[in-house]
Amino acid sequence: MCVPAEHTEPPATRLADIASVTLRKVTIRLMPFLFILYIVAWLDRVNLGFAALQMNADLGFSSAAFGFGSGVFFLGYCLFEVPSNLILHRVGARRWIARIMITWGAISVAMMFVRTTASFYALRFLLGAAEAGFFPGIVYYLSHWYPETQRARAIAAFMTAVPVSGVIGGPLSGALLSLNGLFGLAGWQWLFLVEGFPAILLGLIVFVYLTDRPDTAHWLSWAEKDWLVSKLAAEQNSRTAHPIGIFTALTNATIWQLGIIFFLAAIGFYGYSFWAPLVVKSLTGSSDLGVGIILGAISAVTIIFMMFNSAHSDRTDERPWHVSIALLVMGAGFIGCAFLRQPTLAVLSLALIPIGHCATYGPFWSMPTRFLAGAPAAAGIALVVTIANAGGFLGPTLIAALEDREGTHGSAFILLGTCAIIAALLAVGLRRVTVLRCAQSRRLVEELKS
Repeated sequence: MCVPAEHTEPPATRLADIASVTLRKVTIRLMPFLFILYIVAWLDRVNLGFAALQMNADLGFSSAAFGFGSGVFFLGYCLFEVPSNLILHRVGARRWIARIMITWGAISVAMMFVRTTASFYALRFLLGAAEAGFFPGIVYYLSHWYPETQRARAIAAFMTAVPVSGVIGGPLSGALLSLNGLFGLAGWQWLFLVEGFPAILLGLIVFVYLTDRPDTAHWLSWAEKDWLVSKLAAEQNSRTAHPIGIFTALTNATIWQLGIIFFLAAIGFYGYSFWAPLVVKSLTGSSDLGVGIILGAISAVTIIFMMFNSAHSDRTDERPWHVSIALLVMGAGFIGCAFLRQPTLAVLSLALIPIGHCATYGPFWSMPTRFLAGAPAAAGIALVVTIANAGGFLGPTLIAALEDREGTHGSAFILLGTCAIIAALLAVGLRRVTVLRCAQSRRLVEELKS
């Protein structure tokens, strides 16, 4: 009697097939949707840079007022980051991400009614408080669906939304500004209205669509659920062989080192994000739409380097060097843009800033969940983001202060480039910790298998 071919396959082959099919289903189900959510989040976070092309003149905002308003978002974000992620761990991603998106969408739309610096500062602070927990919550959420060896690519795929939002948001924001005067609204008011509303709609969809954990995923078969739950449980057991509590995670030296690295990087990147439209306009003299197209093209190139660095990091199972080299590229971009006087060369140097920064995302954000799990992981990731987002307040404020004093972005860019280089050096120092954790994880997983 002939035995069907599928019953003669060795167990390892069938397991590999289940793994491949499961991860493909997870990716198809979750990643496009999460990707769209982050595009909307990033547009609502940084569209202020495009709004400034008209809003500052309309409302009489100085560079200092705009810089403080850009950065005060991160004060609200930092205050509520850790509590928000701990609530997400308790109530589940579906409910909490829905709440976050609906709230921030409403506040983003309300930005169209800003008239004074006081209302500007208040709404930016509230927008940060509303969005707190979204990004670290998604990073934590992905650790429930992707094993360590696929996590950097998964995080990078999610975070390609940052440069893609530039590809979409640059031309879109430029086009919305061109509606200036339509139905009595300024172009910057159209920008906040049109780009803020999708967050509210998507928040309602999140509540229906998102699945909290693999064991409740009706779209996976029992075999697929069993493989994924078992795989992730084995990895979690390897991290919790010597369990630590939330307080210990929040005082962990490696978590703080990660936070300081991304704090230094964020000073530069958020300075770039909010001021790039104004810098490109001053360098090239382009129209608002032209500025959007230039920044959109930079974002498109950024995606390629981002995915390549993350895939290479997963293949080599190495993280710190992939972060460090990318941050050096970012630093070189700032310093080059500060010193180069020829507009084309200065814009090309400017492009190195998002290329370097975004290339760190996959390898960097896969590191915290390498040695933390459960509520400590949620708290630890949120703390890293909290520390980093303090840089989001400092970066735009620094550029504004130096721009007001010197009339140029040169000195500010040299300072931000130096911060990126220091961050690169600190990232190399993580190599010993990550290698040790990786060895411990592999050893414990093998022990569990045997």
